[in-house]
Amino acid sequence: MLAGDIVLEAAERDIPLVGVGLLYRGDQFIQKVREDGWQYEETSPFRPESTQSIRVVELHGKPLDVAVHLAETTITVRAYQQRLGDYTTLFYLTTDIAENADPQRSILNIEYCCDIENQLNQQMVLGIGGAKILDKLSLRPSITHFNEGRPIFAHWEMTRQLMVRKKLTFEVANKQVTEKTIYTNHTLVPAGNLEYNTELIQRYAAPYAKEMDIDPQLLVTPGLLKEKQDIFSITQYALNVSSSAQAVSKAHGTLAKKQWPGYKWVAITNGVHMRRWQHRDFTIANMSTPQLWQAHLRRKTSLEREVRLRTGFGYDTSRLVIGWGRRVSAHKRPLALFADIDRLSTILHNTERPVQLLIAGKAHSGDDESKRMIQEIIIHMQTALAGAAIFVPNFDIDLAREMTQGCDVWLNTPQKDTEASGTSGIKALSNGVLNMTVEDGWAAEPDWNGVGWALDNKRVSESIYELLEGQVIPCFYDRGQDNIPIKWVEMMMHSINLARKYSLERMIEEYKTKLYSPNQI
Repeated sequence: MLAGDIVLEAAERDIPLVGVGLLYRGDQFIQKVREDGWQYEETSPFRPESTQSIRVVELHGKPLDVAVHLAETTITVRAYQQRLGDYTTLFYLTTDIAENADPQRSILNIEYCCDIENQLNQQMVLGIGGAKILDKLSLRPSITHFNEGRPIFAHWEMTRQLMVRKKLTFEVANKQVTEKTIYTNHTLVPAGNLEYNTELIQRYAAPYAKEMDIDPQLLVTPGLLKEKQDIFSITQYALNVSSSAQAVSKAHGTLAKKQWPGYKWVAITNGVHMRRWQHRDFTIANMSTPQLWQAHLRRKTSLEREVRLRTGFGYDTSRLVIGWGRRVSAHKRPLALFADIDRLSTILHNTERPVQLLIAGKAHSGDDESKRMIQEIIIHMQTALAGAAIFVPNFDIDLAREMTQGCDVWLNTPQKDTEASGTSGIKALSNGVLNMTVEDGWAAEPDWNGVGWALDNKRVSESIYELLEGQVIPCFYDRGQDNIPIKWVEMMMHSINLARKYSLERMIEEYKTKLYSPNQI
């Protein structure tokens, strides 16, 4: 979502930017839920040849293919192109072409998938394949920005290209590429900072070292952990081959400096593409209290319609609606709200001040722990919380947009110091949906008084119940003239104003002033 927001903002502002990503087939992408609450997956029907928005990259009338070495195997990588503006282009890489054998064609079937070596193959396709495609098209960016660690092997190929093009030694070429490389870290969670056995990386480095006529160890050493030389860390490598490292919030920057000291860290808090996520009704200047409330009620109606379409269940939109929607994983603490079911049931089923709960989110297809969390939530909804809580399957862009525009409260419960930034709460903020959040990532920066509610990280479940009972629900149901919650709408206005600080426009300007040196752009 963040990468998509960045390229959309760049396109609208005519910023010269080239994005390179992977074209996953979408196997196990569609989330389905059995009657017992267990998540299973179906394949996405998307095929690149079925859309007019992207096309195969061609050179002299033929597909532009490049070879990528995967240890002892060589595969063919092809690129699709999507132009978002006169200066902004995306390339999506695929191995699913007739030139490759079946096992090679399936490398990109599923994102973040399968065994360790398949993960590594995906990263080699992205890094090496991406760098080769750009070179074949004579696209040589003044800055290469690694949007997390997975593209790092592009550094090998860019160094080789510079050695050949300018007849430089490895040491000189490596230094020059490093000077023009930026790295963004997006998480402190170990699953996002992958590590591999050094011997495996040495196997993959061998053919590239041979092309450069160097010892393979020169390509491997920057990623080795000091305390564990048998472990290659993509984060360690990225830090050592970049001139600057970016954290995605102030809190994340503080933690990143402690975890990886000795590097030049720059903290730039993530933002969102407002025209993608903020409904146009909330962009009108100087809206009156009745106008803002009526706009919000329209979005609530739209959300209810979407939920009913997806689940077959509707609800009374006059209720206070609480939403929780994001990827399901342990550090997001999706079960925090359900710690005391009896108390939660009493809150939701209050006949005078009822509350509607909406939960949405996917677990990774191989993550049974998170699937069990979803199942537990759904079982509660089928029993004690029936009639006041709905799980909405297949959380996607359309549902995320509806929820961050049409809920009353956006609930965010990560374990503190694990949410590097997070952006769903910003999207909600921009639509006047009030945040109830642990102060982590971007949410550690605002003063929540009069804007939303900060949760106590150490007693998050109890904090949710106390705030709902003592502040949130009374504020929502305290109605004035024309049945409008005056105090609530004031907080909505403050939220929308605050959201302007977290736009992509601000974020890109900070990239230009704090991250990219003037002589590079």
